[in-house]
Amino acid sequence: MTRSLRPTSSSRLGPGDEADARNDKELVYAARLGDERAFDALFYRYRDGIFRISLAITKDPRTAEEIVVDTFARAYRALARLEPDDTLRPWLYRVAINESYDRRPRPLRQTSSLDDAAEQLAASEDGSPAALAELAERRRVVLAAVDTLDDKHRTVVVLHYLEQLALAEIADIVRRPVGTVKSRLFYALRRLRTHLSRHPGLAVEPKGDEEAMGER
Repeated sequence: MTRSLRPTSSSRLGPGDEADARNDKELVYAARLGDERAFDALFYRYRDGIFRISLAITKDPRTAEEIVVDTFARAYRALARLEPDDTLRPWLYRVAINESYDRRPRPLRQTSSLDDAAEQLAASEDGSPAALAELAERRRVVLAAVDTLDDKHRTVVVLHYLEQLALAEIADIVRRPVGTVKSRLFYALRRLRTHLSRHPGLAVEPKGDEEAMGER
């Protein structure tokens, strides 16, 4: 693959490409036959999600961009054997998550970047300096709490809250039963509530029914 896969704000597909109605399996088959626009459609369909997940894990924008590139480079090399049912997302996200944990610096940096998730958890419509300072502090607290989780629990929180994925799809990505994903999410949110309980106004609640914990 000679063209760059690096996602930049200036590299955009045209309206027709971004609205490609073909599902992932059709795009994969078309790309196998040399249709570069089909592979471009897959890239632009999933690059932002992969970047957000990689950034949430590595805390480094440059590393996250490299993981986006490497994930799609790997997908390109694997085109001949990829057989997605309807969506390629579980395969892509699984590759990106593994790459992210492999490249994450140790010890973890304290400057975290789960900005989108933090904004959902602690949003403010007031643009005053005082309000922005308060929001920044809330972000710091939430992100510090997320960073206390181990890898398997942080992963389900990121996928569920940052990417808004259903539990069944998360289960497909992490290759665990749905019940295990529910248990990990419940356990992670209980841990987060414990950390955030010392900060009035910050709370994290499960999106689904709270069920008894199984494997954690």
